[in-house]
Amino acid sequence: MRVLYHIPYAHGLGADRWICEAWKEGFLARGHEFHLLQDGERLDERARAVQPDVFLTAINVLDLEAEHSTLEHMRARSVKVVLGVYWPIESGVPPARIEMLRREDLADLYFGEREPEQMTRFEEETGKRYHVIPNAANPRMHFPVEPVREYAYDIVYLGANLRKKRWFAENVIRPLRKAYRVGVFGPGWSLQDTLLRAGSKACKLAHIYPVAQVIDRIRTSIPPEAERQLYSSAKICLNFHEREDDGSQPHYIVNQRTFKIPACGGFQLCDSVSAVRKYFREDEVIVASLDRDEWREKIEHFLNREAERKEIQERGTRRALHEHMSSNRVDTLLSLLSSGSNRQW
Repeated sequence: MRVLYHIPYAHGLGADRWICEAWKEGFLARGHEFHLLQDGERLDERARAVQPDVFLTAINVLDLEAEHSTLEHMRARSVKVVLGVYWPIESGVPPARIEMLRREDLADLYFGEREPEQMTRFEEETGKRYHVIPNAANPRMHFPVEPVREYAYDIVYLGANLRKKRWFAENVIRPLRKAYRVGVFGPGWSLQDTLLRAGSKACKLAHIYPVAQVIDRIRTSIPPEAERQLYSSAKICLNFHEREDDGSQPHYIVNQRTFKIPACGGFQLCDSVSAVRKYFREDEVIVASLDRDEWREKIEHFLNREAERKEIQERGTRRALHEHMSSNRVDTLLSLLSSGSNRQW
């Protein structure tokens, strides 16, 4: 089977790149072909060249107004269109596209990473059924390895320094750095990276993608193939989801890091997102509320209890490797597509 996956820029440091990489390796692990549709390429031309069986895109990246007839032609030729959606639609998406989504059946499957309880309005207002397909670890990149001295930290965090993670940076990361050996990696943690990010963004806006790729390679603080070493070597691996200033999580997802850390053999301490318990038990991933003292107490507790920490990590790793790899998500996706047609994948 041939898959055409839509991502405007496949070399950035944002979540869209790592999610794309996970889908790619999940499909390849199941014996399928995987091809990209990127910015500057025409859908009709790529579709003719690839002859896909499945086309994965998203409501915020596909120009539905311009590509509507191409989508109809593809579906008429039995191409399964899988459309990533969320609700309400962000302000940058043209109103005509939103109305088209309400009015027409544009895809064979509507899915996203947002938990179903946040998508009831989508189903009510569009009349379309929504399926959650959670994030996942990458089977080629994420698995346990022997610890290495370079990453033998007490505590690590690999992720962007975002405004919506301000509470975490100020109340958890900053105090920990004063007391423990802490490794913090990812975009936005230094002035140099902030300046490089601005340069990369300018190049992408000007469609100078080769230069943007060079800049983004310089910005990469941990090589992707070393991520498993980082998580396998540290004692505690932290995770935090984007939140509003009041602590709420309107973008209600379980992020990819939740699955990557245990898949790589890491012990995870995560902010308290209730949906985490849909995927990991209490004795597999530890959570903490938005309470600075609770984070400190749990970190001290598990740093001083290696055996307990190891048992939790091993259970979480078994769960992730068995149930939460992108190859599992590919199985889910193809099962949903098959259940809606007579076609078997």
